Amino acid sequence: MSEGPITPPMSPGHSEEGCMEDSITVDSEPRFSGPTQPPMASNLGQAQQEGKQTLNEEMDALKVTTPPKPPLRLLEDEQVHVEKSGSLRLKDFEIKGTLGTGTFGRVLLVRLKTAAPATHNYFAMKVLRKTEIVRLRQVEHVNAERYIMSRVRHPFVVDLYATFQDSLNIYMLLSYVPGGELFTHLRRAQRFTPDVTRFYLATIILALKYLHSFNIIYRDLKPENLLLDSRGYLRLIDFGFAKIVDDRTWTLCGTPEYLAPEIIQSDGHGKAADWWACGILCYEMLVGYPPFFDETAYGIYEKILRGYINWPKDMGRSSRDLIREFLHPDRSKRLGNMIGGPQDILDHPWFRGVDWDALERCEIRAPIIPHTTSNDDTRHFLHLPFPPVEEMPGLVKEEQPLPLQQRFDPIAYQFLEF
Repeated sequence: MSEGPITPPMSPGHSEEGCMEDSITVDSEPRFSGPTQPPMASNLGQAQQEGKQTLNEEMDALKVTTPPKPPLRLLEDEQVHVEKSGSLRLKDFEIKGTLGTGTFGRVLLVRLKTAAPATHNYFAMKVLRKTEIVRLRQVEHVNAERYIMSRVRHPFVVDLYATFQDSLNIYMLLSYVPGGELFTHLRRAQRFTPDVTRFYLATIILALKYLHSFNIIYRDLKPENLLLDSRGYLRLIDFGFAKIVDDRTWTLCGTPEYLAPEIIQSDGHGKAADWWACGILCYEMLVGYPPFFDETAYGIYEKILRGYINWPKDMGRSSRDLIREFLHPDRSKRLGNMIGGPQDILDHPWFRGVDWDALERCEIRAPIIPHTTSNDDTRHFLHLPFPPVEEMPGLVKEEQPLPLQQRFDPIAYQFLEF
């Protein structure tokens, strides 16, 4: 491998398919592909056999483990921060642009018409088509997303302010984070220095530490789900796969390059899967692409199970040690998931010198401060077309109440909290 940055060409698109009970991935296509392949055999059967051996060892270890620990704090005891249901309608907003699109929804930049001129009145509005949520069996995930986001508050997690619904869609009103995706800034830089990587990784670790204190696992860490705010700090977005789990869950979802071995092996996963994803992200920020990539998802899974990592010659030893400890195939020995928990990460030599309290108070100058000129600046996002009027008719004309005999909507009944 050469001394300079090497970035494999990206796959044509980033799918955002729903996480199915009988599916293993969110993204149907790998995020990266390229001709460079580590010098190793491509025998998945052998990899699976090795995986089974690891699985047997882990099952033996489980026999002597203690019962699941309760969370440090209960999410149900936290204050609900969203507006009361029925206080907002689609007609209260003006659409300023489209920030992103997905399989069954889109994210819009909107202005609240009724807000006072001097107040914060620009938001990101997540719009999800109800029939598609039901068709893709995402009802439980969407309701969990609202429940979790309505109660969590952290400087490195996007804020949820309100939710509502009409006959076609459900709407989630979120803080607008104008600096764009970390993915975009990483591609522009090709790779980050260790100091820049340390800053961003530290903020993510604090966010995950906070979520894990409620036994919330995030399960979708990747540069596309990390936005830079106006100060250059990261915000974790998209809690569609977040879940409260006391021990392990078997719902299979994630992005191929970021899946932990236990997810691929259907062995049940928990908080340790988030720490594995931290190792993948750390490598990607330092090198420019993830440690396990292939033209097919099948090839990625094979490489993850085999565990071979091609280290750049110029990567420091301490960086390699940190990544190895995050990417330990044995969950009981994975950094962040041992007896010391997240504190082991904060105490790791690679983070020596980090003032964690000052970082969480946002008192440290960020390495990249996005250039923005107004509250509705969208230069760091793609310029996508506005949604068709027929998909959001409430923008033009408020829906009239249905006759009493037609008011029972079985789909709306599944989103009562909205």
